[in-house]
Amino acid sequence: MIVVKLIGGLGNQMFQYAAGRSLAHMHQTELYLDTTFLDKNPNGAYTKRNLELSIFDIDLKKVSPEQKLLFNIDQSNKYSRTLQRRFPKLFKNMYAAESGNLFQKQFFNFPENTYLDGFWQSEKYFKSIESIIIQEFKPKESLNAENENWLEKIKSVNSVSVHVRRGDYVSLKNAKEHHGNVTKQYYQSAIKSLKEKNRDIELFVFSDDLEWCENNLKFDISTYYVDVNQQQNFHLDLYLMSYCKSNVIANSSFSWWAAWLNQNRDKSIIAPKEWYANNVMSSKDLIPDTWIQL
Repeated sequence: MIVVKLIGGLGNQMFQYAAGRSLAHMHQTELYLDTTFLDKNPNGAYTKRNLELSIFDIDLKKVSPEQKLLFNIDQSNKYSRTLQRRFPKLFKNMYAAESGNLFQKQFFNFPENTYLDGFWQSEKYFKSIESIIIQEFKPKESLNAENENWLEKIKSVNSVSVHVRRGDYVSLKNAKEHHGNVTKQYYQSAIKSLKEKNRDIELFVFSDDLEWCENNLKFDISTYYVDVNQQQNFHLDLYLMSYCKSNVIANSSFSWWAAWLNQNRDKSIIAPKEWYANNVMSSKDLIPDTWIQL
């Protein structure tokens, strides 16, 4: 069995699930989720999250405490973790703790009994089962009338989604220092770049702070502020963004997934070059080669 530890919000959980699903598919074994970290009280250190993958029509199996004993997680140390990452073929049962954020080249040598602990933020982990991931990451429930109206509007024009992530990136000290916020100049440059290719684009702005966007982001083309999912069903913003012809994303796994799930063959995806505020971590394996970084 493959077990994946869930950490963070929807976008992070999607990365973790996709990596685990890929490894489980390769070994033709079951995938289980460990949600114990989500159940903890963060005491202000990070944003409290719940199991958010339940919005998709996928079979979610939770690992039991007895099943977790197979991986000897409590006995793990730096030496054993390094040894397992470098020589996974030596182990029948493996606790794979991600080291750094670059693609782990030994990933597909992990055994059929593996516990994945990390973020696994690269399409390289699951690109081989792209069609499966796209199919599974569709909303379980049908759209309501308001979202259907937005979807039809998005489909009817040369639509570009613009995602602005604020929330805990602004209000929470740890998140602000780690992620930071992309600049207004980034969004202006991204739209200018897209307009040079096609002047008839129309913008659809998605954000957890639309008021800030309306007051601070000014574009000289048709712009719509999608406010239908502000109080609930926020995940449907991801779905709507994925139907836009092109995407301008924030340094956010939420809009990363909207762009990745976009099935328009002629899409242009623009992502911020500076994904992390501290410049210590690399986004080399996070951003697909076909995307534009500004």
